[in-house]
Amino acid sequence: MKILAPLRHSDEVAPLLEAGADEFFCGLTPPGWVSRFGLAWANRRAPQSAGVPDLDDFERIITGAGKRPVYVALNAPYYPPGAVELLADFGATLLDKGAAGLIVADMELLLALVEAGQGARLHLSSLATCINAGSARFYLDLGIRRIILPRHLTLNEIEAVLIPGLEFETFLLNDGCVFEEGLCATTHAAGAFCTMDGEGTQGVSPETLERYAFWKWTLNHCGCRTGNDYPLGPCGLCAIPRLLRSGIASFKVVGREASLSRKVASVRIAALSLRLARGGSGPAEIRQAVIALRGSPQMCEERHLCYYPDLWEQKESIC
Repeated sequence: MKILAPLRHSDEVAPLLEAGADEFFCGLTPPGWVSRFGLAWANRRAPQSAGVPDLDDFERIITGAGKRPVYVALNAPYYPPGAVELLADFGATLLDKGAAGLIVADMELLLALVEAGQGARLHLSSLATCINAGSARFYLDLGIRRIILPRHLTLNEIEAVLIPGLEFETFLLNDGCVFEEGLCATTHAAGAFCTMDGEGTQGVSPETLERYAFWKWTLNHCGCRTGNDYPLGPCGLCAIPRLLRSGIASFKVVGREASLSRKVASVRIAALSLRLARGGSGPAEIRQAVIALRGSPQMCEERHLCYYPDLWEQKESIC
């Protein structure tokens, strides 16, 4: 089991390693992309706020990471005409420069990379929405190495997807999503409409609107707030023991666009929780340790902030 940490600059590698990161993921935009495709993104996060600045810095990331793997997200849900060919070539360049793998969502790009012989170095993005064992077998047949499971799956649903021959990755901390991201037809490049206040609320009670606004705010990492310098927002730390038993390969700490201090704190508290789980601690002990560090016990009382709320139905988690 590994802690997968987000980064956007080579200066972040050493602090994240010290905090307990085992592997990294980042986003990178191909040279010349903007002049050809304008506002379309090469991956799911904004290049200005979340992307590695250039190939030179990416090479410094690879050097700083040493033997720790670095994966690159090319995981926009779809691309404009002509983009897939450019991205397939760019992906090959990234692999040549030391990337351990590519995170892909778009099926056309996925197949282009598979046909180029890169299947064993591909991770299926959560945006591809692999939600059952049949889908997992399809990607296994293509030669995909790892599947990143969508963040809305419960623990029971996760365990039903797992099959031999594949690595699986699950979400652990920070950003949630109001909808199922893999089934969302919008692009964040134009603004995430699901977090905006718009029309169509006539007749809805002020109390309902207030609760809905709070729900959106909490799922979107509570406005990047912290508790005792640790991140507030969606969390799945106390599910680690069960995920360990299930055989999950990697825990994703979300937030490429976050500040370095937020990333470091997220990785540190995730690594602590993993150590506790490996030492035999259960959900209740991990939750107590997290609250002792982070404070904000209400984070665990509001179940919609939990990535895996079905854990609350287990007696051991609430004892």
